[in-house]
Amino acid sequence: MDILIPIGLGFLVNLFVFLISKSVKKSNEKSLLNCSIAFGITLLSSFVIGAWTGMGIAVISSGMLLFVLITRIFISFVSRKDNILE
Repeated sequence: MDILIPIGLGFLVNLFVFLISKSVKKSNEKSLLNCSIAFGITLLSSFVIGAWTGMGIAVISSGMLLFVLITRIFISFVSRKDNILE
């Protein structure tokens, strides 16, 4: 169960990045791009830091990736549903 805490932390961090980006950019695509960039920077920094701390940061970045994937799937289903209804 201890692994879920850093994954959840990464998920929440990317959620805040998405919400802030969404309020500024007003576009789902650009907001998801910003979340993907945040994930990439976090993953690269985990390799630079290394050791146990770097592995912890890599687990946090996996939560960030999980948020990006779930949000992408959700947005694609919502947009497909909107196209079907029109």
